[in-house]
Parts: sequence; structure tokens; C-alpha cells
Amino acid sequence: MENSKNCLNKKHSLIRDNMIVNDNMVAICLATYNGASFLKEQLDSILKQSYKNWMLFIRDDGSQDQTIDILRSYEQRYCGRIILVTDPSLSGGSSKKNFAAILSWVKQNYDFRYFMFADQDDVWLETKIEKSMQLLKEYETSSVLPLLVHTDLKVVDQELNVLGDSFFQYRALNPDVKDLRHLLIQNNVTGCTMLWNKALNDILNIQEEAVAMHDWWIALTACCFGKILCLKEPTILYRQHGSNVVGATRVNTLRFILKRLSGRNHVRKTLWLAVEQAGAFLNCYSEELNSENHRILRAFSELYTHNKIVRIATVCKESFLKQGLVQIIGELLFI
Repeated sequence: MENSKNCLNKKHSLIRDNMIVNDNMVAICLATYNGASFLKEQLDSILKQSYKNWMLFIRDDGSQDQTIDILRSYEQRYCGRIILVTDPSLSGGSSKKNFAAILSWVKQNYDFRYFMFADQDDVWLETKIEKSMQLLKEYETSSVLPLLVHTDLKVVDQELNVLGDSFFQYRALNPDVKDLRHLLIQNNVTGCTMLWNKALNDILNIQEEAVAMHDWWIALTACCFGKILCLKEPTILYRQHGSNVVGATRVNTLRFILKRLSGRNHVRKTLWLAVEQAGAFLNCYSEELNSENHRILRAFSELYTHNKIVRIATVCKESFLKQGLVQIIGELLFI
């Protein structure tokens, strides 16, 4: 705790002296929970980034392993650059709540122009931030349009052996599909690859209880009020292991189909969460949405007020469809 206070004091001093913070600085938000097995590799990969203008804010959500010891050692070693957020007023309990808490804390205490999320078990490729910033800067103008950049990923196993060179191909996703109708039913923007600007961050209002996932909500916000940009190359090693909060199973395989059929209750729950999230998003931004997006959100959020036949007819008519034939069949079976 004392080290965190000392580092915060140093950070405030650096801000006052204008030694670190400038218009191109990125605030990286890292949420941790029992991540000791892979955490050092992730922290080292962030420290090795070719783009050096960043600060890392980390909040732990009650880890029982060695995570806190690792974080404190890195915070002490990189004091003023890595900040362990220990505000007792923040709440967690899940990955989405932990990320939302960090982002809210950073927003309340500092004035950054760019933001990123980081997962505790991945490994960032050296040019991740640099290439994402390059793409964002190509579209960023004085009009302060809300912008969100995301990238492809390499899917790897616990030992970083490559399972798939492209997450988009692995999951049968087309990143060019980014209209509201499709994003409502299936998010194709992975949070740990995202970079977004202050214009988008300023209008974010993450409704924690109704959010299916934090990155999904941010993607919907960018879709409705700004622009989603995709860098179609991997910038991260996306590690798959037994404790993933959100994992990546190869789509359109027999294993995937059997998993979906055997986990029908999970599929139904996921669909329900998507509809519930749409209702919360509509309520949150009702006055700011254009008329067409308002209509689309209302139609989707009211799906479960109808019987199954009407639900199927609605998702087909409105193109509330996932990507890929297998995914669509599963959706129509369980909606």
C-alpha cells in the first residue's frame, strides 16, 4: 500500500513537471485475478513495446496466489510508470467489473487521450501499440470523431505454441462486418487488442450490471457514435489455458458443434445477455441515438417479448445474425 502511495505521489510530481504526460500518452488498464502463472510474461511484453509513451494501471480483484507480490515488485521497479490501483471504493467481482473500475478510476483522476485494455495472461507483440496508434492517427482529425482500433490475434496454447495464426480465421469472423445489427448479436472486437481515443472514452457510460462484456459495450458505442477500425494483423499472442475467462474454440469443427449442442443452456444465456445488454444500451443513449439505430436497438431488445416463431422471423428480417452458417443455425435453434 505504501509503495502504491509513493508511486502515485511520484506520478503526480511528474505530471506537474510535465515530464511524462503529453497528448500521445496511452493509459493501459490491466485487470488481474490469480494470474501469477503468466503475469510476468505479459508485464515484460508491455515493457518491451516499441511505443514507449504509456502508463500501466493495474487493479487486482482479490487474488489468492502470488499475483499481488508480482505486481508490487514491478510497481516498485517501474515506479511512476506502473501504478497499482488500490482504491477501496472500487468494486469488482468479475472481469468486466474490474476493467470498468480501472477505466473509471483513470478517467476520474487523469486526462489521457488514448486508452487500452490488457489481459493478464497474454503476450503483446513488440509493435502492438505502435501499429495501433499509426492506424488511429490516420483517421483522427480535429473533428474529434470517436475512434476504436482493434486487431487480429495469434491463438496460442499455454506454452505459446501457435494454434492459429489468425483469430479471425480461427473463429470464422469477418472484421469488416461492423454494423449495429450484427454487433448486437455477436461481438467481433476483442478487448485486449483495442485502442480508443478520448472522444470515445468521454461518451462511454458502461452499465456494469447489464453489460455482457466491457469490450462489447465499447464496440457498440463506437459503432453508433464513431468509427471502428481494424488492423488485420496479429499484435498479440492470445493464450488459451484452463482458466480463461473468455476462450477461443475453433469454429466450424465437430468439437465446436458438439460443444454448442451440449451447452445449449449456455448459448441461450449468452443470447439473453445480448438482448438485455441492447436494452440497457438503448436506455443509456436513447436521446443521443439517431432514429434508425434507435429502431434497431428497440427491435432487438424486445425479442424476448415475442414467441420463438416471431423471434426467428425478426432476427432473419432484421439480419440480427451471427457470422458463419454453423453459428447462425445455433442461433436460430436457441434464440
